[in-house]
Amino acid sequence: MKADQLKIFQNITLAYFSKMLPQEKPPVLQESFLQFDSPVLCDFTSVVYISGAYEGCLYITTTQGVLDALLAQIGEPEMNEKTRLDLCRELSNVLAGNASHAFGADWTISVPESVTADKASLRLPPSTFIMPFLWKGMESFLVVGLQSKEQR
Repeated sequence: MKADQLKIFQNITLAYFSKMLPQEKPPVLQESFLQFDSPVLCDFTSVVYISGAYEGCLYITTTQGVLDALLAQIGEPEMNEKTRLDLCRELSNVLAGNASHAFGADWTISVPESVTADKASLRLPPSTFIMPFLWKGMESFLVVGLQSKEQR
């Protein structure tokens, strides 16, 4: 993945928070890095698999605190496992869907899936870009692992 493509995902993440919570400060992006070993996982994780001109996945992993703060900001009266999982899946779906505008028509995304702590359901390419970000002092990670057709 190229640096300008990585920037697309950073911008999509910032735009999501700005649109969803215009009165709040946007997340602060941390230094992105490449990872080759086991995935980074927080309390809640949702993955979207991508196919087409690029193959791989995008996943968001975050803490219960981030999801509870988001749920409170959008006025969700129930904060429980179900609403947290739903919001995490929505977040990964929106981020992957918004990327389709930048990557073109040959960008197909799966239905978002929750990932359990055992990580067995997470299928990653050999390397992924980890994009940490802080929101309200809490850390989350957007993880993108994509390979173009030429790389496969």
